[in-house]
Amino acid sequence: MAKMTAETKKKFQEELLFLKDEGKKEIVRKIQEARAFGDLSENYEYKVAKEDETKHEARIAEVEMILANSEIYEPVKGGDTVVLGSTVTIEDVDTGKKSEYEMVGIYESDPNATPKKISDESPLGRVLLGAQLDDEVDFTRNGKTITYSIVKIK
Repeated sequence: MAKMTAETKKKFQEELLFLKDEGKKEIVRKIQEARAFGDLSENYEYKVAKEDETKHEARIAEVEMILANSEIYEPVKGGDTVVLGSTVTIEDVDTGKKSEYEMVGIYESDPNATPKKISDESPLGRVLLGAQLDDEVDFTRNGKTITYSIVKIK
């Protein structure tokens, strides 16, 4: 089951409400508008509107599936173990390069955020989750194993 914060769940619930209400009304309006152009067999606008409707319904199903198959976690700050909500600083033991990551659920990951938000389901996230301060963990990427030391957890 995917994990998410209550805030993320609320965003998905709001999106679902919008899709089922305003979004659906907009799709119906576009289809009605396209029908007014005449012959449906050669009506490009109608075809596009129907494709939009299919995409819209698929997104509704996707959001419903996400909400049905997820559970809420409370971000935990502090401690000596990497858990969801932790911000962890790791150091490559060979190069000394440090990186900082926030451990989040899959729907909250954002590699462009500062610190980078990585999912507990990502390859690096799986390696870091449960590690403790001063532990060393091995992460294999592109056939190369990198050893990281956990230098800070907040």
